[in-house]
Order: sequence, then C-alpha cells, then structure tokens
Amino acid sequence: MAPWGRLLWAVVLRLENVLVNQILRSPTFHRGVRRVHRTVEDIRYGRDPSDPLRQGEATAEPNRSGNFIKYFIEELRNQARGKPTNPPPGPPKK
Repeated sequence: MAPWGRLLWAVVLRLENVLVNQILRSPTFHRGVRRVHRTVEDIRYGRDPSDPLRQGEATAEPNRSGNFIKYFIEELRNQARGKPTNPPPGPPKK
C-alpha cells in the first residue's frame, strides 16, 4: 500500500472513532435507541399493564388505524352526492 494510502486510512479511522464517540455521548441517540427498544419489546411481549400511560395515550382513540381514510372517503362520497356531512349554516335569523 502506498504511504499516502496508509495516511488516508489512518485519518478515516480517526475521524470515524471521533464521530462514534460523539454519537455515543449524545442524549438524543440514547433516547432514540430507548424508544426503538421499547417499541420492539412491546411488539414482542405485549404492553406491561403496570406501566404508566405514555404521552398522548390517555386521549388516543382505540383502533384508530384507518379511521381517517374511511372518514375521508365517506366525506368525498357525501360531497359528490351534494350532501356534505356538516353543511354550512343558513342565513342568520332575525
């Protein structure tokens, strides 16, 4: 290997080492790893009922997957028929 190749390889390894150390010290990286780990564990073993609710879970609708798509399609059909779900209010009463 050429001498400049060894030097380049040494610089790349040093730079990689510095970047890895910075990433491993980052709290954001650890939060992300913790979130992925928790999600995988929940999928594999189910949710622990004694765990406290996570942010947004108390107000989340159960089984809401696909509800938006169903509502959106229903709304488009109603508007095509000329019957919107929430028609605008009529003229003000005197």
